[in-house]
Amino acid sequence: MDILTCCGLTILELIALQPSTVFDSLHLPGPKDHNLLLGQEVKKFRADGPAAVQLQWMRKWPNTPFIRYISFAGKEVLLVNSLATHKAVLQTHVYDFVKPPFFARLVGEITGVGLLFSEGEAHKRERRLLAGPFSVPSMRKLLPVFRTKAKALSHVFEQLLGEKPYTTLEGASTMDTIGVTVLGIELDTISSTYPLGFQELYDCVLHQGFLGQLIWVINAFLPIRSIVPLEANRKFVQTTTDLRKMLREIIQQRATDLANGTFKREKGESRDLLTYMLEEAELRRQETGKDIWSVNDIIGHLLNFTSAGHESTAATLSWSLYVLATNPTIQDRLRSEIKSLLEANREPDYDTISALPYLHNFIREVLRVYPPSYMAQREATRDLVIEGVSIPKGTQIDLNIPLVHQHPSVWGPNATEFDPDRWDRLSGAAATPFAFEAFLQGPRTCPGRNFALIEVKAFLVELVPQWHFLGIERRDGELLSSGEERLGRGVKLANPSLTYRPADELLVRFGRIKKL
Repeated sequence: MDILTCCGLTILELIALQPSTVFDSLHLPGPKDHNLLLGQEVKKFRADGPAAVQLQWMRKWPNTPFIRYISFAGKEVLLVNSLATHKAVLQTHVYDFVKPPFFARLVGEITGVGLLFSEGEAHKRERRLLAGPFSVPSMRKLLPVFRTKAKALSHVFEQLLGEKPYTTLEGASTMDTIGVTVLGIELDTISSTYPLGFQELYDCVLHQGFLGQLIWVINAFLPIRSIVPLEANRKFVQTTTDLRKMLREIIQQRATDLANGTFKREKGESRDLLTYMLEEAELRRQETGKDIWSVNDIIGHLLNFTSAGHESTAATLSWSLYVLATNPTIQDRLRSEIKSLLEANREPDYDTISALPYLHNFIREVLRVYPPSYMAQREATRDLVIEGVSIPKGTQIDLNIPLVHQHPSVWGPNATEFDPDRWDRLSGAAATPFAFEAFLQGPRTCPGRNFALIEVKAFLVELVPQWHFLGIERRDGELLSSGEERLGRGVKLANPSLTYRPADELLVRFGRIKKL
């Protein structure tokens, strides 16, 4: 580890100093080889992936409800390690836990504070107010948008075929979809050389360089944004300012257009999230005389859903193409199912696509093996006892989604293998809701679950029958071998990262099959 990393992590330790939680149950298993100042964080930081160390612990202590480890400055943390404890944290005691303040500052700087960080009664109210745009009836109306964006991506494939037959464009495609469904505008980031600017601003915020990431992490514990005279910091501050300014202008223009009656929708078209929020706010204002959302509230919600909708869906689509490119048998089987559907109906509706059994199993398996949002952190707001373990107020709880999805007591000895057919034979622990937490579970489950599933399905229904995904390409133009293409070898995970994504862009080589 270089000196900059050491210095940064040491600073982080010093500013994170706070009284450690003292557990009554110090008998809980966990690693003992922690650094005096940095705990286990150096190991986590240097691991092959953001969940690699926690997975090692789970395999060493598979039968304990919690794994205890030391984090920064001697802080004790409980890592959830069973379905019963996951259920207790996410459902039974869901409102007895909140997101830790440092985590809210860390993630909120990028994703906004919106629904993601609301707590208690405020969370219940916001969730009810925002349920409409993500309901199944709304998804039925949004399917044409997903289909249009999928066709646009397929068209770009066609243009690239003779030039560079590989793709890294899934992110631009899903951002285009977010532009229409969340903001109600066309971003045109797929085929345009010069996008509106939203995509570029967003990418700068989310994908910082190493120094930018270091400042971002330190700032979660000690507010240093205003005093660090480094270009990486100035760039982040300016970018987030510009992004929020752009959103504010979009909100103000939409509000004006709605008030003047100049914003039009086609009959039967679903409202985008921004329009929905503004119309609902006006309706509540007329009924109660009060504003339910300020402009800053709306910006927070838009950033929440843009981040979740774009990053999570783009990652899922990327991993889907990775699996197809490295598993020809699975690819052929999925193509056969989709082709049979399209032969009967060239433009299947929401219910027909949702009912495709192998496609549904395939997407769920992608999300199980490669969950885009891989972690959640909570802090107890009162003293609790869960599975016989005393949890004092202030205790930090870590939920690591890959631990559930790869736990042998839940998914069996082949838990790490990619097998879509496992979803047809679920039994025991695997058949319970908390065995699958790609969208979390309980009252804080992701409201965009239906959105993400149908969007990825719509893209695959368009792409898989027309394009053959041939393998993963190296930067020198050669395909990775069957050994190299395995995760952890030629394809490595980004770490640190907020999402479970490849460290580098996946270059998926493709070829035309046959025009339908």
